[in-house]
Amino acid sequence: MQRQGGMPAFVLVLIAVGVFGFVLLNNAQPTPAVRVIVPTVAQQPTEQVNVWQSVLEGNFGVDATPLPTVEISTMQFSPPTLELAADATAFAPADVGGAPDDGLVFSVASTPTRPPATIPPLETIVPVTEVALAAGRPTQQWARPPLIPPISRDVLGRDHFYFIRPVDSNATNRGLFYYAYGSDGPENAWRVHAGIDMPNEIGQTVRAAGSGMIVWAGPGFQQTFAYGNTVVIEHDFGHDGQRLYTLYAHLAAVLVGVGQRVEARDAIGLVGNTGRVTGPHVHFEVRKAPPNSTEIPGYGDTFNPVLWMVPYVGTGVIAGRVVDAGGRLLQDVDVTIRNFATGLNQDTTTTYIFQGTGVDVNPDPVWNENFIVGDLPVGRYEVIAFIDGVRVSRLINVIEGTTTFVELAPGTPPPSGS
Repeated sequence: MQRQGGMPAFVLVLIAVGVFGFVLLNNAQPTPAVRVIVPTVAQQPTEQVNVWQSVLEGNFGVDATPLPTVEISTMQFSPPTLELAADATAFAPADVGGAPDDGLVFSVASTPTRPPATIPPLETIVPVTEVALAAGRPTQQWARPPLIPPISRDVLGRDHFYFIRPVDSNATNRGLFYYAYGSDGPENAWRVHAGIDMPNEIGQTVRAAGSGMIVWAGPGFQQTFAYGNTVVIEHDFGHDGQRLYTLYAHLAAVLVGVGQRVEARDAIGLVGNTGRVTGPHVHFEVRKAPPNSTEIPGYGDTFNPVLWMVPYVGTGVIAGRVVDAGGRLLQDVDVTIRNFATGLNQDTTTTYIFQGTGVDVNPDPVWNENFIVGDLPVGRYEVIAFIDGVRVSRLINVIEGTTTFVELAPGTPPPSGS
């Protein structure tokens, strides 16, 4: 139907649809175009780079020597035990007398031949009841570390500190002051000493003082029981055209055999009390072979080990002579070393004793001394002796790793400042 005077109905519908479409068109949002941003400069990382990681990633150390690996044992440690020899009583300790035993022979024995190294079973050369008990013992007070041999800091080249100390620094590795080389001990009761003694508990390791060949290993050295179990090394080096030997006596056990080659610091034995002793210690000697000799040097070819054994760090040695008005060496005279800064006595010793027996001790061919004091801290010292009841002294300086020489004689002027 059509209303009178009005618009047709379908026209109204068309108008309504047009308006609705116009509204929809105006409210619709077109899809934005996709924008792709391509950077033209590489972005720097903000985190810090691990430098070592970069080095390792570059195969650093690929050609290096690999570290050794050691399998860790899970078994509980058990210290070794050694059996007694059947003839153990043959080497029982004995008191030290004032003269060699009757029948003792100090003649030079022939140098043994050198077959391939053979180490005898320990039970055949251990005549003591305590051996290898060092494991588990508390560590003793450490000594100063020694300097590294060989050294010769003397401006004239007179020093010859060639050897290490034969005992480690966590034990006693200096000689007894009251039984010095060339002395006869307290109250002049003992034989004249041809070496120095380092007292330690039985079982303490004894080491080679230098490289060389074992020429003796066991008891009976040079036809005497006095040394007990003994090791002798003929060294690869010598001095003044002569061969050098070191001797280690009174051992509880010998760990090397004749003909075996050793290097400095190799274990060669254990401290003991075999032979003629008053307590466990290692007796250490330095010997020189006479020219063209083919034998092991004898009891009369020893020299003071303190002049051959490297001093401690920060210490030096005093070598000296005490002589009479005619310049002759005086025997068994007390020598005192006084610290000049503190006024306290630092050390004491006695001059050598020469018995004229053919097996005497020997002054060093360079220093011609008759007393030695070693391991003195660097500093200034007064060296004092009484000659014919008169106090004689000199002031000297001790320098690290060096021997300082002094001579005391009648008429020596007193030191300034004393």
